[in-house]
Amino acid sequence: MSVDGWNTILVLGGIRSGKSEYAEALVGDASSVRYVATAVDAGHDDPDWAARIESHRVRRPAGWATEETGTDPARLIEVIASAKPDETLLVDDLGGWVTALLDPARQSADEVARIDELATAIRGCAARLVLVSPEVGLSLVPVTPLGRAFADTLGSANRAVAGSCDAVVLVVAGQPAWLKLEATPGPTTTQSGRTVPAQAAPARTGVPSRPSPEVFTPVVPAVAASGGLRPTPAPAAVDVVFETGMDLPLPDEDVREQALARLATLDMPGVGLGGLKQVVGFAAATQGSVTPTAWESVRVLLLHGDHEGGASAGTTPGESARRAAQARAGTGPLAGL
Repeated sequence: MSVDGWNTILVLGGIRSGKSEYAEALVGDASSVRYVATAVDAGHDDPDWAARIESHRVRRPAGWATEETGTDPARLIEVIASAKPDETLLVDDLGGWVTALLDPARQSADEVARIDELATAIRGCAARLVLVSPEVGLSLVPVTPLGRAFADTLGSANRAVAGSCDAVVLVVAGQPAWLKLEATPGPTTTQSGRTVPAQAAPARTGVPSRPSPEVFTPVVPAVAASGGLRPTPAPAAVDVVFETGMDLPLPDEDVREQALARLATLDMPGVGLGGLKQVVGFAAATQGSVTPTAWESVRVLLLHGDHEGGASAGTTPGESARRAAQARAGTGPLAGL
């Protein structure tokens, strides 16, 4: 998934909220990703924690590079501060970083100073940066001193990081709610297949804004006085200039092949999916998941234009403009779709 106009994003969420999956989807269109893992491997002492870490490892694309900061809080700050403009970083998550920060072996450490250093590094980060962090401020106050210290320190870190990021999104039960933003691009699709508003933060200084595609508001049937239905015309949109070199997201062909290979292993009754396999493959490629889900809030993109040669080029002169006009007026086959 691609969100224009941002440099740094903080993704907040509770346990099993889907925050990590959403963050991964935000950088899904990057040619390469540097995944910064902050969790300390508990080894054989905590098999459940080890399983959680392993599930994150398995989910990462093979092309991503992984760096583990482990017990060294200063390393995360160094990684962010030294990142290059052509890099994409995903940090998952700040809860692990705070855990290392509060390690009794490091006390008495100055947590406030470390948090300030992290916020400063984020503000100066040249790379595209996504940080994931647990939101613990909505739960009860922990009953143990260490638990209270963790919640308080993490809350302070989240506030400082949110203030330094271009955009902040809170994921609740898999649903993203943008808390900090100034621009609103069109909806995008997460790896889980759910289409969500990809509202983004202010554009980076010096980065030219991209033209937005022509958008028609969906036509909603209105009840006529006679009791029948009539289409409500959508407002006309402004013209758009498409330029050479525009960055357009493309389906992930590797995921498509993986999804089709997975379908071949499933025991399906009858003749199986038949030609629908290609639809599943396309859904997987666009959602970035080998197990795609049904699309929601579907938008239709109409590309139209006239070609030289008229009928010899396979089209009647003016036909594309006529169909586009129908779509604007809420009539014709595209509006029916």
